[in-house]
Amino acid sequence: MRSRMSNVALAIAVLGLLVSGIAMPASAVTRPRAASGQDAATLGTFSAPFEEPTILGKPTKKKCIEVKDPNGGHLECKPAAGSMTILANGKIVYWNALEGTENVKNGIAAEFGKVSVNDQARLLDLGGGHPRWSIPTPKDAGAKDTPDPLVPGTGSTEKYNDGALFCSDLNFLADGRVLVTGGTLYFNDPGPDAAPYGVVELQGLRNTRIYDPKTNTWTQTGSMHYGRWYPTMVTLGDGKTFIASGVRKLLKPIYPDSPADSGTNVKQTETYDPATGKWTYNGSAADQSLPLFPRLSLLPDGHVFYNAAGQDFNPSGQSYDEPAWNFASSYDPAKKTWTNLGAPGVGTLTPGFRGSTFSIMQPLTPDQKGNYSSASFLSAGGVLGTTPGSYLAVPTSAITTVDTSGGTETMTTKATGDLAEPRWYSTAVLLPTGQTIAFNGANRDEVVGPGTGFPVQNAEMFDPTTGNWTPVANSHNPRTYHNTAALLPDGRVLVGGHAPISTLYGSNRTLPGGFSPNDGRDPSFEIYSPPYMFWGPRPQIREAPKKLSYGKQMAITIKGDASSIDSVVLVRNTSLTHLVDGDQRSVVLPVIARAGHTIVVKTPPNGNVAPPGPYLLFVNQKTDKGLVPSVGRQTFLEP
Repeated sequence: MRSRMSNVALAIAVLGLLVSGIAMPASAVTRPRAASGQDAATLGTFSAPFEEPTILGKPTKKKCIEVKDPNGGHLECKPAAGSMTILANGKIVYWNALEGTENVKNGIAAEFGKVSVNDQARLLDLGGGHPRWSIPTPKDAGAKDTPDPLVPGTGSTEKYNDGALFCSDLNFLADGRVLVTGGTLYFNDPGPDAAPYGVVELQGLRNTRIYDPKTNTWTQTGSMHYGRWYPTMVTLGDGKTFIASGVRKLLKPIYPDSPADSGTNVKQTETYDPATGKWTYNGSAADQSLPLFPRLSLLPDGHVFYNAAGQDFNPSGQSYDEPAWNFASSYDPAKKTWTNLGAPGVGTLTPGFRGSTFSIMQPLTPDQKGNYSSASFLSAGGVLGTTPGSYLAVPTSAITTVDTSGGTETMTTKATGDLAEPRWYSTAVLLPTGQTIAFNGANRDEVVGPGTGFPVQNAEMFDPTTGNWTPVANSHNPRTYHNTAALLPDGRVLVGGHAPISTLYGSNRTLPGGFSPNDGRDPSFEIYSPPYMFWGPRPQIREAPKKLSYGKQMAITIKGDASSIDSVVLVRNTSLTHLVDGDQRSVVLPVIARAGHTIVVKTPPNGNVAPPGPYLLFVNQKTDKGLVPSVGRQTFLEP
């Protein structure tokens, strides 16, 4: 949530201009949804929306129901998929964002410290032909923390919102469990417990939780040294987890116990060792100023790359060292130091920092010697510059490449074709065929002025061979802030989310004239079937190892002739929140031999190319229309 309340005044000032001077984008109203036949084979198609059928065990088609309480009553609502991960058993665990906004009466900044609630988690099973939901234990993951008001004794102390999953980050441990770190402690500061109003504070949690898919339960593991709201985690080549950024407190980042940390994000980085369950501070040389949810990824040389992108709504609306975010950098876990790589995009129309955009690593491809020595990252849309940013979303798109050969890192950026429409906060998914699809978002920054943007429902596909974006099918439901999308094992994409901040920082209201829906969170999902789902029979994997070791040959048995297979890829299981999946990657495996029904490939050489953990194995078949992937076979790369 953006901290500067001056944004409310800004949004109100521009609202009249928006209503009178800008029409609803034509594609959001008139573009047909692909249904069947030739359209589906060209555009793909979205399923009808579906959602959890009950609230508190009671069947209802409503998003929320009224529940009586000692204060008269409140709305209990279905959770929206603000964060999502595709488990190794094929099920989906997701959790809410901004739970409790439906109960804001007047202004979220004055009320949310009291009406906010720890976010609910859900387990979704799409198997068997129809979706089924269950509730993990405990449903809010069980984290607890203690408020740290600016003046001791002046903050509220309610217990129902002291460990929210909102704004935590997540990724997989090597065995398929989910590591979830940070999050939100809501309280009013100041705000006596007896008062319904105050000034809301969002305090970053130190807690770390682990979700176990085998038992559908949460447990607590070692806490971080620093509370973090909006951090990013990356799994390192040795299976340990690196974390950076976040903020200790959003609205009042003044820390009497550590004055040097005031007025900015958490600069200290930490590393989690799953063998001990403990976090270790990496030392002062590893400190780095980064935006919230910095776009971080593991390079094939084992370094962590920052792609000069993230969220720039920060303490008091700004961090005093934001200019540093315009420069990409690389962290060396062995030396525990950072190297400045320069500003990406120099020579393009959009150099430097880009806010609220995705950074999708393109497929890691071996060279002729089988070495992985280059990584490329696709970014498109978002807003330009650090605070206050450009407000209006941009359509520009670029690929930044880091060459790691020769023991050094060099960075280059090239522009691609623009998006058909500007997009703020769009989620992108890399398909097993190497194409990228962008879903949802808005045409304006909806944190600056919640509810004042137009939703973008037209999905777009990026073709790496042409460097162009092409509009595809139109989704059913508009999804702006906190939308999600993830690749399913069968090659389709699960799309969900939409949890906006209350309109203009007041209460939930949808403005007339085609603006984004702000009548509460959307608990529904849709499934997008890419065009390749309609191109005829798909290849089938009959046999493949369930566990993989590094640098070994692996035989895959398919149905049909192995010569028809163009490529074999490992795609990391998705673990997504706030557009960020720090472990997102697709690794193209070198083909050693083909014979009959068998393909022999070589597994990744080490954890820097593909960190240990769960992956989906796909084979891509050549057709006249393009590559068609198999259903993914779940496998694990072992440490």
